Amino acid sequence: MTEVAVTRLGDFLQRFRPGAVPGAPAAVPADYATGDESELDVVFAALADVRDVCAAERSRGESRAAEIRERARAEAAAVVAAARREAEAARARASAAERRAADESETAVREAERAADEMRARAGARVTAEVARIVGEVRALAGGPP
Repeated sequence: MTEVAVTRLGDFLQRFRPGAVPGAPAAVPADYATGDESELDVVFAALADVRDVCAAERSRGESRAAEIRERARAEAAAVVAAARREAEAARARASAAERRAADESETAVREAERAADEMRARAGARVTAEVARIVGEVRALAGGPP
């Protein structure tokens, strides 16, 4: 450590004596006997260790912040990847459900068409039989051959 000149208390207090007429001081006269730097050298020398500790702490903090940012980036990438996988799975489930619904609709339409064809066939057979019966009754009423 370097040797530092210490200002005597009396010299230091001399700086604050009024420099002009009594009343509010206009300015604090400078002490030209000692330089400003020599007064602050003691303070800065005392703070040198603190400055080193602060620099080391700042470096550790920056390093820790970089680790946290990197971990956050990795977690964000994992979340995005999982969301994409889930979205693809959801699309696949929705597509499968849509195909099932379409298949069920096609099956229902085919069954309805088959039922309609059967009804038409039964109705056609019944109409033919009814027409023949009615024609026979009308002929019988008219006195003609049945």
